[in-house]
Amino acid sequence: MAKSLKTIAGAVLAALVFGFCYAPVMAGMFGQWMNDEDMGHGVLVAPVVAWILWRDRARLSAVERRPSAWGWLILVGAAALQAASALGAGLFAGALSLWFSMAGVTVVLFGFPMLRACLLAWLLCLFMLPKLAFVYNSATLGLQLVAARLAEGFLHVAGFAAAREGAILRIGARSVTVAEACNGIRYLLPLSFLSLVLAFLAGARRWMYFAMPVVAVAVSIGANAIRVAIATARPELLDGSAHAALGWVVFAGAFASLGAAYAFLARLTRGSHA
Repeated sequence: MAKSLKTIAGAVLAALVFGFCYAPVMAGMFGQWMNDEDMGHGVLVAPVVAWILWRDRARLSAVERRPSAWGWLILVGAAALQAASALGAGLFAGALSLWFSMAGVTVVLFGFPMLRACLLAWLLCLFMLPKLAFVYNSATLGLQLVAARLAEGFLHVAGFAAAREGAILRIGARSVTVAEACNGIRYLLPLSFLSLVLAFLAGARRWMYFAMPVVAVAVSIGANAIRVAIATARPELLDGSAHAALGWVVFAGAFASLGAAYAFLARLTRGSHA
């Protein structure tokens, strides 16, 4: 009993220290979730992770507690990242420090077996981190070109005489540029996150953790290209509220496709074990 109270007290103290040390970082992350459409999914990550841990509480309570001093080494590394962030390395360094600190505290209080048991929840927290600028910038152009190329193909299938030059699509005398904002990342990140949550719901089928993200990438790229093709074919959908509504409708279709893929793979697995 005394050991349990000590663990609870340690967890409460860790939460208070987290709140004090990382308040500016968490405020910066929240600001990006609210103001950057590519990162809007971030606000849902913490509640979903908390639900996963609560749903898995019976299994987690059975994990052997083996507190390890190695967790302090992780915390020292996290503190160095936080110091670098405060000295000008930026929000990403601070957010990464927060992520490593969660692992360090888990190891200090409960040990590596608990960190392994919570691995999915810990990895899902990566979706809360802000965009790393050089990774985002290097991926943007490639995704724009892929979207334009696929959109051209969809337009041809739909009967439009479309032509493409780089990221520019032409139908007759009208041209549409696939802008940076149309790179598809705002589909890719939330659908990848949701794919891992669906894999968790698949239970012990570990291969689903690899299959579902692959499906999510394919679905998000295809859905974004369909959105670009529709907007190119219908000029009234290129701007304003109509454009935003189109984005939500296509995202809903992409989410439904992801759910259908999950149902198919889950049924396929059940059939193979029948």
